[in-house]
Amino acid sequence: MKIAILFPGIGYHCDKPLLYYSGKLASRYQYELIKVSYTNLNRSIPEAFADAYAQTEKLLENINWNQYEDILMISKSIGTAVAAAYAQRHDIRCRNIYYTPLAQTFDFAPQFGLVFHGTHDPWAKTAVIVEKCREHHLPLYRIEKTNHSLELQEEITSTPQPVRNDILQNIRILENVMDLTGQYITSGIYYRTLSADEICLDLFRHFTRHQNVVKCWRKENGKWVIRDDPFVDDWSEDDYQFLVKCLKNTVQTGGFVYAAFCGHRPDSMLKGFVSVEPDLFGGEQKYLDLSSIHVSEDLRGKGIGKSLFLAAKDWAGKKGARKLYLSAHSAVETQAFYRAMGCVEAQEYDQHHVEQEPYDCQLECPLE
Repeated sequence: MKIAILFPGIGYHCDKPLLYYSGKLASRYQYELIKVSYTNLNRSIPEAFADAYAQTEKLLENINWNQYEDILMISKSIGTAVAAAYAQRHDIRCRNIYYTPLAQTFDFAPQFGLVFHGTHDPWAKTAVIVEKCREHHLPLYRIEKTNHSLELQEEITSTPQPVRNDILQNIRILENVMDLTGQYITSGIYYRTLSADEICLDLFRHFTRHQNVVKCWRKENGKWVIRDDPFVDDWSEDDYQFLVKCLKNTVQTGGFVYAAFCGHRPDSMLKGFVSVEPDLFGGEQKYLDLSSIHVSEDLRGKGIGKSLFLAAKDWAGKKGARKLYLSAHSAVETQAFYRAMGCVEAQEYDQHHVEQEPYDCQLECPLE
């Protein structure tokens, strides 16, 4: 049996977007859903916490926690402190999703889970949240320029266009947050950047590159066609050693390596990764090279590749690139993924990539 409990914030009830949609996801995947609610909370954080916690004790007093093999606590704002304190005081082993936690949440040794924080959150300082997540080994998703509701601040203007743009951006932010939330609910998948020190052969012990390729794209006489070219794509130990060397170099030279994990530390397993090189290139210095993106065979089709690709786009955009460049595997299935991500044939081919992998498709992806 599985149960998910929603812990709201002050004024952020269970019918507001983050909790409403995460609750819908939990229900879709057969979690029994319990919605905590509070009444007449004081606006002072210490007093509000005491009141919210007392009300939570009363609301949950009849639950037999021992009957559930999977307990998921989804919390928002002050609810993150209530959830952490309740789990600690009742010795409940659970998974967590912490939406915009307060500093006080970390006083209760929060159990493993995802943390989402807006860098313009007036209720929590980013530096404090970063340090606390590092201390407790919690994966942190920083949503740039968003507030305590993980939304962009609305611009007050005389025309409706900027406000409309903010609304559309907020919808995209919510979509990304729910993608990450859904993956964690269903498969225990979370993401984080990798440091050079942890990149080693042992990191890939649960990763399977294996891919059965039947048909590939080929460019003939200036036109793209599909041809039969069956083979099995896999990596030897030498290939993994070369991969480790390349990824280490990417991080050490200022690039980006971001990975998907399944399970809790210290037993988490790497199941996907993406890398972007640090140096701009191209005729107008517009490209950054997405040098690798792979998902383990056993977890393909669960949205991991999309999340990795979006993270690479976000990082490259912040580094000043206009487009990602990809020398991409030509398998029909692989190309279908890249097209779904918005990739098209590169306007400018990088000759180094062409010479190194002559059967790859040279692609680019515009950065918005």
